[in-house]
Amino acid sequence: MTTRPTKPALLTAAALIAAALLPSCAGFAVGGASGSSTTRSANNLVFNVEYPIRVSQATDRNTADIYLTDLSDDELSAIFAEPQDWSGITGTLTHIHIFVAPEPGKTPIESTAASATIRTIIIANGQIGVYDGAGFLLPGGSVTKGRVSARVRNAPMRLTRATPGFADPLVTPEMDLSFSVRPDTQAASELDARVEALSAAADPVRD
Repeated sequence: MTTRPTKPALLTAAALIAAALLPSCAGFAVGGASGSSTTRSANNLVFNVEYPIRVSQATDRNTADIYLTDLSDDELSAIFAEPQDWSGITGTLTHIHIFVAPEPGKTPIESTAASATIRTIIIANGQIGVYDGAGFLLPGGSVTKGRVSARVRNAPMRLTRATPGFADPLVTPEMDLSFSVRPDTQAASELDARVEALSAAADPVRD
């Protein structure tokens, strides 16, 4: 049995929803040495997340998918459980898709360029908010060779999908991400399925 760190509070318009300390048996790989994100909002709200579960899957030298989450094994399993009841799930699941590995002289090497898309899903007592954005990510090492470390700064995000009960307190949010991950194709595939399921359960947000 392993005990996971306390999850950060999740922001809602009315209050902060405190997440519990959840023990679980190891089911998903814990990769790398670290993983965290900080989202800052124009209305002075800050949302910090530490990710105990971090895995990656590379398609080729330029393309890879990174999955970071603080959801417990039990919560991840509950997403596909029957009968479906997500009311006990609170946490964050982030998917980073690297679509180009920047190289000096071949691709732009600057913070205003984009080399990765980011999708962060916040689920608070079963209510879902999906935030999408993009940023410049320069991997430390090849995405096809073992551990990958990287950082993204000031990636603009916006709420693109939400369930009717999700309250969005973030105004023009920007995200900083840093992580170190190890490849795990099976875990990455399983987490990708959960990203798709949670995203599909939320409705598009109209501007």
